[in-house]
Amino acid sequence: MSKTEELRKKMQIGDWGLVGKILGIKAHNAYMSFLRPGSKRFPDVVAAIEKVVENREILLTNPKNNTRVNKRIIEKPDF
Repeated sequence: MSKTEELRKKMQIGDWGLVGKILGIKAHNAYMSFLRPGSKRFPDVVAAIEKVVENREILLTNPKNNTRVNKRIIEKPDF
């Protein structure tokens, strides 16, 4: 299974909107860039999706240790 297929299975409703906000583009544009591996935004979109999924998993598995996660979410992502 490819990396994009794994990410697609882990995504939830609203993730494209969040990815779009992170990258400063519309949610639809983020989705379309994800579908086109040759697009110039594809690596940025994949990195943003990975961060969104990773942070959600951390929040759900460690609800008492959210201070570390909140600090990482607030800081600007390093793309």
